[in-house]
Amino acid sequence: MIRLVIGLCLLIGGAAQAQIPPEIEARLPPPTFRVYVVAVCAAAQEATDDCLTQGLRHAAYALSEMYLRAYRGQLVWNSLRVRFPYGWTEASQTRLLRDVERQGIALASEKIAREATAISSDRLQTWQDNALMEAASGSNWSHDWGQYRHDFAPAHVTRQIAAAELRR
Repeated sequence: MIRLVIGLCLLIGGAAQAQIPPEIEARLPPPTFRVYVVAVCAAAQEATDDCLTQGLRHAAYALSEMYLRAYRGQLVWNSLRVRFPYGWTEASQTRLLRDVERQGIALASEKIAREATAISSDRLQTWQDNALMEAASGSNWSHDWGQYRHDFAPAHVTRQIAAAELRR
């Protein structure tokens, strides 16, 4: 589970910052979640632009790692949870979630293009276009508006990759 409190506190998650060496990770059973903590504007009273940009980058990176795991045929066991400070409008939250998803797709697409040898650029572009359409609709997030919390489940990532036939 990746939790990101944008503008206030923590990013906790499966593929966020720390890297587990592949030889160790291969021996681990898939956990329900792994926890890594990165302070994001922990002392800030208000969410500054720099703080939000940093939080957006962390969340987009975590989402791109989910896409890359699915592309590589690895188990996507983590989910992405973004939590906003209380008092944010739904429009502001939705706008930032769309930005997270767009940036995560762009990061993943760049990395997949570098790794891909057998995937046509047309298929990769089709996947990216379809993923961006879903991002624009906001359909990949489940929302708990009362708690200012939003989840992006691994099922969305694996479904998109499988539908585009992007697996290696």
